[in-house]
Amino acid sequence: MVSVPAAHASGGGEKKEKAKAPKKARAITSLESWVMVDPFIIAIIQDGRIRGRFTISFGMDVADSALREKAEELMPRLRDAWLNELSLYASTTLRPRRAADVGGVSTLLQGGADRVLGKAGCKVLMAHAKVEMGS
Repeated sequence: MVSVPAAHASGGGEKKEKAKAPKKARAITSLESWVMVDPFIIAIIQDGRIRGRFTISFGMDVADSALREKAEELMPRLRDAWLNELSLYASTTLRPRRAADVGGVSTLLQGGADRVLGKAGCKVLMAHAKVEMGS
């Protein structure tokens, strides 16, 4: 038989802390259709060495609530597809002293989202793209 000290069973007179709800990341928009995507930082690998990094932030506007729910549920698969595409883009296309092709990257991300979700209906919206190259 296991006995529990009375102090622990009744709370022991210690102050109980209120359970805190986890903090949500602050949304960048008040749109209910907005699906936030965590930013990506991609290593730019050229000639077998890390030459820099590509930082990109974006989100998705998904008006259809069923598709939005599916997008949130499939976010790990979406992130994997985007990571593969962005890594290939960073290693084959990005060059020193040249900006990223934001339109091309947006099209790349949109295609990945449509493939994973199985249909069109979301709109990838770019927030930030930055290329940093080392020496």
